[in-house]
Amino acid sequence: MKEILIYIENFFNKIIYFDYIWFLINIWDFITLEWFLKFIIVYFFVIWISIIIWVTRDIINRTNNIFFQIISILIVLFWTPLWVVIYLLIRPSKTLFEKYYEEASLEEVIDDVWENKKALLDEDLKCHYCFYPIKKEYKFCPNCRKKLKEECIWCWRELKPEWKICPFCWKDQENKVEKILSKKEDKKSKKIDKQKK
Repeated sequence: MKEILIYIENFFNKIIYFDYIWFLINIWDFITLEWFLKFIIVYFFVIWISIIIWVTRDIINRTNNIFFQIISILIVLFWTPLWVVIYLLIRPSKTLFEKYYEEASLEEVIDDVWENKKALLDEDLKCHYCFYPIKKEYKFCPNCRKKLKEECIWCWRELKPEWKICPFCWKDQENKVEKILSKKEDKKSKKIDKQKK
């Protein structure tokens, strides 16, 4: 244990008491063409490996497509780091995280708009006769007591009182009483015909 402490102490002493000024003045004496070429090659490979790691992490964050991930990594792995430009051109513009939050925020906006529209529709309904605020489900106005909705005599769907024709079954709504009576007479005549037989 003492040896390790002595070694660490010597290492720090060399760093602290190293003559940096002398080294900087004489640095040109240490640099040779061979040393410079080795440095460039090592630097190139360090950059290349860091680009491969960056591309790998980036493409995994941008798509779930395994084929596209492998192609993107191979482009940079087998063709020098300069091909990272091609990767930057073909990669998806947004990460999966950004897409998820963009879709989630869009859904929230749509939900808010829909809720606001529903609230406005419920608030804006007014009686046709006295313009008193009413709700969608009211059949009579609580203020003027007029009928707000009618029923089609043919299909029994709700209609507005001013409608002359049913938009669902396309039957005429005028002369309702006569039509109802004629329906009742038709039913009676059918019953009488059945009884006779």
